[in-house]
Amino acid sequence: MLDKFYEVNDFTAFNKQVKHRLEKSMGDEYDILLHTVTKNNGGRSEGIIIRKKDGYFAHNLYLEGLYKKYIKGMPMEDAVKELEKAYYEAFSNKAENTIDLNSYEQIKDNIFYRIVNYERNKEILSEIPYLPFLDLAVTFHCLVQNKSENLSSIHITYRHLIMWGINVKTVTEQAMENTPRIFPAKINTLEEVIGEIAFETAFPGFQPMYVITNAIGINGAGCLLYKGVIKQVAEIAGGDFYILPSSIHEIIAIKDSGFINKEELASMVKEVNTSQVAEEDYLSDSVYYYCIEEKRIIKIQ
Repeated sequence: MLDKFYEVNDFTAFNKQVKHRLEKSMGDEYDILLHTVTKNNGGRSEGIIIRKKDGYFAHNLYLEGLYKKYIKGMPMEDAVKELEKAYYEAFSNKAENTIDLNSYEQIKDNIFYRIVNYERNKEILSEIPYLPFLDLAVTFHCLVQNKSENLSSIHITYRHLIMWGINVKTVTEQAMENTPRIFPAKINTLEEVIGEIAFETAFPGFQPMYVITNAIGINGAGCLLYKGVIKQVAEIAGGDFYILPSSIHEIIAIKDSGFINKEELASMVKEVNTSQVAEEDYLSDSVYYYCIEEKRIIKIQ
């Protein structure tokens, strides 16, 4: 009874038990490895990697969701079967979904970028190539699966660059070319996104606000760097505009009417980040500004 209580209420013990049972059920043909994944803004997620010893295919499965099912009553054997099923399904689809990461020619069209907060990602930025941008960082990734039900990618590290025989300039150029194609930009008014009544209630007296993201709404803040997007927003807004980092998924543009209080904007950004944005989705507390005449984005708050 005490063993059961400890097992149910201890995530680390659960992970070890899952690993042990997978090793037993799948046999010596497979390597089973527990590992910790560093996520955006320093978050951590526990996963398990299953890899057949005589092949290069490996599949990572996160364990937090499965543990929640377990403590709600899912039997341990069912949890293990769920992991096995997920692995075999991924393995059966590998010919369609898996690319050879050893070949730059095979992966170069799948390279894309994201923008993240610099300060909160210092640890992982020490291990990967990136470009500084204001108080943000542009990071590079390789898309390994792009389906509506499953979007999978990996960070591009310095080891990848060495293996492919390329430098940061090359990966930057490739990412800048690919990202708008893989994840096309999408611009809507905030009223269109949340509804006119909700907009008037939340932002009484504000100028029109424009939401800039990509077609799938995931990591869409990177559209800020798409060639032509900022110019398009300036044309729609009809002049210079403020940029609010809503999250890593989208940014908001507000035309500079000449009457907007910068301090109020900064306060609003911080309040929204604190009360409504998940830690892993946080981008910045800063307020940015685009000047048509200077053709550049600056950080003002």
